[in-house]
Amino acid sequence: MTRGPIIGLLALALLAAGCSSDDSSSDTTVAPQPASTEASPTDASATGPSTNASEATDESVSEPPATEPPTTGSADTDPATTDTSAVDTSALDAPSTDTARGIVDALASDDLGGRDNGSPGSLAAQSLLVAIVSEFAEPAFPDAAGDERFLQHFANGANVIAVIPGGELADEYVVVGGHYDHLGSNCPSSDPDDSICNGATDNATGTAAAIEVARAIAGDGVPRRSVVIALWDAEEDGLLGSAAYLADPVVPIEQTVAYVNFDIQGAILLPSLADVTVLVGAETGGPNLVDAATRATQASTLDTVMLSLLFGQGRSDHANFVSAGVPSVFYTDATSGCYHTAQDDVDIVSFDKLDEQILAATALVRDLVSTDAPPVLDTSAPISAFADAEAMLRIGIAGESDFDEFNAAGQAAAKTFLPQVQALVDAGPDAFDDTAIGTLLGASAAFVEALASGGCTDPTD
Repeated sequence: MTRGPIIGLLALALLAAGCSSDDSSSDTTVAPQPASTEASPTDASATGPSTNASEATDESVSEPPATEPPTTGSADTDPATTDTSAVDTSALDAPSTDTARGIVDALASDDLGGRDNGSPGSLAAQSLLVAIVSEFAEPAFPDAAGDERFLQHFANGANVIAVIPGGELADEYVVVGGHYDHLGSNCPSSDPDDSICNGATDNATGTAAAIEVARAIAGDGVPRRSVVIALWDAEEDGLLGSAAYLADPVVPIEQTVAYVNFDIQGAILLPSLADVTVLVGAETGGPNLVDAATRATQASTLDTVMLSLLFGQGRSDHANFVSAGVPSVFYTDATSGCYHTAQDDVDIVSFDKLDEQILAATALVRDLVSTDAPPVLDTSAPISAFADAEAMLRIGIAGESDFDEFNAAGQAAAKTFLPQVQALVDAGPDAFDDTAIGTLLGASAAFVEALASGGCTDPTD
């Protein structure tokens, strides 16, 4: 199946769009690509862990023993921008952050002011996250001091990075991550008294999921492969945190067997879709990753809809990893009416759903760290498959009883969506050509706009 006529439709593929607010992120290549063979900052990874870009020299960096966490240097930074001593962290004392709910409550607190990168709330979030991951993982930068042992600084912020060293295959890595930044107060609000973009589902829940998965792996004992926990900054500015990591990776890219991304979790699009969640991009790792992801869905009670990478629209950090040649999956609940508003607060999070999502993702990562059949990047995977049409039809039929929650335009779009996609499914897989793909993407885009018109869904409804 040719890609040429379809790539121009990429901007329409909004389902599971993730949350980067920079329009330039939609330019990210999302079709699986092999790692570049041209000289680039990531080429240094072939010889072992690298230093941060601002400290790179001609001196060689010796690779640590396989059973030790990788060592890199922390970039030189302006102390005024990283000193957290003046940040009010009193809100971080409660609730307990030893559960996913506690992590979400703390990150989405008004005290952190929306976690915009470079803000006092962002610095406080970094301090909180370092304290959590340091309880069960090793620092990525052990030669630094204090919190700096876990911080990878770049021009626009700082990623929080930790490592769970592996055993037999310690020099192979599974990266588990999600972004912790959000929009500060730069978002619309339906409440004049509420101007803080708390980002509870986008992406305090995704951050919590990544942490809880990694914590579970550490609790199992020494994993066969090593695990990198990566909590990205500046995702909302165009996936900048993960891009900075891939330009200066903590562990070699060619030894990274998979990336598991969390962006928008514990969210409910409609009451009738309360148990529906989305998994994007498993085909990037070929049959091994598709099979592992499918098996993992059995660990939860949720209805997990698997969609091709194109349906992620390149708008979350998984897209950077796929472009770098790393098989990746993207766990998401797509974009509801609360997306990028001040109403994305803790009270719209379904913690029961989040717990189920963590169970499924943990099962996948357990598989990835132990399997004898790791994912292999599949550059020949089609950009969309007939199964995508079947999956989208299933979502539409399940949500039809709540279409009256949409505004007039949304109701009209949703009612058009169903017969369009039903026709594609009725035509069968042999008729699923480039024209059919274009129809599916256009219909899906309109349906997602309809979902966003439905407002916030209370998880207790």
